[in-house]
Amino acid sequence: MGSVIPSSGRIHITGGRGRLASIVAAYLRYCGFEVELYSRTADAEFNNLNLLVDGKVVAHEDTVLHMAWSALPMTSEKYPGREEAEDFPLLERLLGADSFPVIGPKPHFVFFSSGGAVYGNAGVAPSREVDACRPLGSYGRAKLAAENIVHRFHEIGSSTCTILRISNPYGHPGDAARPQGVFNRAIACALSGAEFVVWGDGSARKDYLYQDDFLAAVACVVRRRLAGTFNLCLGESHTVNEVIAAVEAQTGCRISRRNTNAPAWDVQDSRLDGRLLQQAMSWRPIVTFREGVKRAVERFVAAASSSRSDLLCKPN
Repeated sequence: MGSVIPSSGRIHITGGRGRLASIVAAYLRYCGFEVELYSRTADAEFNNLNLLVDGKVVAHEDTVLHMAWSALPMTSEKYPGREEAEDFPLLERLLGADSFPVIGPKPHFVFFSSGGAVYGNAGVAPSREVDACRPLGSYGRAKLAAENIVHRFHEIGSSTCTILRISNPYGHPGDAARPQGVFNRAIACALSGAEFVVWGDGSARKDYLYQDDFLAAVACVVRRRLAGTFNLCLGESHTVNEVIAAVEAQTGCRISRRNTNAPAWDVQDSRLDGRLLQQAMSWRPIVTFREGVKRAVERFVAAASSSRSDLLCKPN
């Protein structure tokens, strides 16, 4: 995971039960941070989210990573207005929380946005932070509206705010029986022989960032208390067909695929320019697409081997 730099200040993470939040929490603890996870339902592992909103729990040097969100792109279309009813009020309450110190240095608030969904399809060049955002679906529009809420509270001095427009982190296997994301679905289908449903003809292009690079970037943002809006990405994009071919090559297993119509809200050409974040701090993505596929397959196979031996195929 790289060198460990002990750090002061606690990290408060919302959406603590989410897959990505759990990975971020584990990595930041490894880096020496004290991490508190928050959820709407409290238990021995998770604090109640209301405590973060109403209690005096956030100190000047602390950081809040806001990863809670009620919808995915598909469910955002299926249940319109959900973000407006749930996510916007929560964001307003967090940024205006009584738990934030009123006098002195302000806590660091990091909002996890979406690079592809917020920008929509790229133009002649990769999308930069100064470019106009033209989201295609309700998920992207909601994330962009949430960014505006964060900007407003940053301007009035409620907290030091960072917006990370993240591409597509991959590399964590999760539950092999319930794969999430293009990579995990492709690997699971390669190993099990199950059919992989492809939206469109497979030419949709996205930026994929290997999880180790993603985690290192988040830790660096926290340490530097970076403020502003930044793309967090690899800086190169690959089609779904390229992902499938790379997984087939790495596993030695052919993926059976079925093409279906792509939804209107699915971005077909997501390309992100990550130079602004790289220039602002000592971080660069170091895992190439080819190496990332290799590592992702190895991690998925290891997880599958320990849980479901029947998942693994025999290479062609």
